[in-house]
Amino acid sequence: AKLHEAAVNFGFYDEFHLSKAFRKKYGQSFKDYLNNYRMEQAADYLLHTDKKIAQIAEDVGYRDLDYFVNRFIQVKGCTPAKFRKNMLQN
Repeated sequence: AKLHEAAVNFGFYDEFHLSKAFRKKYGQSFKDYLNNYRMEQAADYLLHTDKKIAQIAEDVGYRDLDYFVNRFIQVKGCTPAKFRKNMLQN
């Protein structure tokens, strides 16, 4: 529903047309862009706050902690805890 609302607000007929225009302009789907943005936000929170990983996951829009951790591993190559530990040691 949110993507449909965004499409209408930006003058597109539906989500498909908004998604197509987004991909053409940014070279990736809106979903990929949003997931990458969320992971960068999570990485920033890991480095600059002492929030628990579950709270960070929720703050960046993930309700399922396991899904968040798996996505983080796909993007960053390690768990959020290991990322925090490794980056803060350097």
